Amino acid sequence: MTRLASDHAHRVVGLYGDPTVSWSILLEAELGAAAPDPEKLRARLAAAIQQYPHLGVVPGIERITDLPAVRDRFASAPYERGAPLVRVAVAESTLLVAAHHGALDGLGLLSLLGILLDVPVSSGARGIGARVGGKPFALSAFQRLAEALFAPPGRITPERGREAAGDVFVACHEPRLRLGAAGFVAAAARATEGWNRAHGARTARVVAALGASRRSGAAPEPVHDSAFFRLRLGRGADVAAVLAAQPPEPDFPARSSRLARLGTRLLASRLGSTFLVSNLGVVSTGDTVRTLAFYPAASGRSGVAFGAATTGDRTTVTVRARRKDFDAAAAARLLGEFRDAVRDSAVS
Repeated sequence: MTRLASDHAHRVVGLYGDPTVSWSILLEAELGAAAPDPEKLRARLAAAIQQYPHLGVVPGIERITDLPAVRDRFASAPYERGAPLVRVAVAESTLLVAAHHGALDGLGLLSLLGILLDVPVSSGARGIGARVGGKPFALSAFQRLAEALFAPPGRITPERGREAAGDVFVACHEPRLRLGAAGFVAAAARATEGWNRAHGARTARVVAALGASRRSGAAPEPVHDSAFFRLRLGRGADVAAVLAAQPPEPDFPARSSRLARLGTRLLASRLGSTFLVSNLGVVSTGDTVRTLAFYPAASGRSGVAFGAATTGDRTTVTVRARRKDFDAAAAARLLGEFRDAVRDSAVS
């Protein structure tokens, strides 16, 4: 079952998908009280994995002594075949949970957080229901290949270019924001324009990637049941209208060829999207979680993902970016552009 679970997780994110990233998603919860002890966390996790075997083998629970170092490792270490698909670390009042995106989507990771804390968790996310893809995978793959060769999506201008592994992570807490997926995508597009303009670059062919759950967040389970949208956004585009008219991308096939995987690796820098956005919505955990930072997987041309989650009176917005293109200071400035655009969207 272990190998079947890990094989399935890798198939979900797509054998044609970006082979240069770990596909690890992370949730960092700051708690209002002391976190459960590791033994209790492991027992709860073991019970969940027995009920949901697609989560693979039970991992050990780590104690956090250096949060940035553990976060980096949880995010960048590949999920090897047969290895645990879930990673958990705990400090006095912090719980860090990561998972392979093929095993859990954002709501699934949120559900697992609730299981570990032994509290009911829900999200105001409505989900897209049974909305299906508009084209077969073969046609979509051909169009993506042509796009990569002749008109690749625009990118967020890198501030540096040197060999460096992994990603950088930055977050900020805002007063509660009432924005849906379209609002956060529009804010990310404006942040991209502002960033590129400040770096003397033109912003063209913006393609926003958006992760969206198929189910509502009323009672999430620890599963993967989400869709993926690619939204082509012209200047001043009505993102809500584009999203309403755009079908999700087709699911990846169960198998791929060596030629397809090689082509994907060679074209990785030209495939994908300008950025990815994922919003967990308004999350209810009672008074257990004070703030919640969500870091989606960063892939695509820019290697930048914008995340958002709201708990209580706080909305936490995040940026995750490739370390080889952005250092921590650059990522913080990009987050500032996103934060300002989000604020503008919330009051407009």
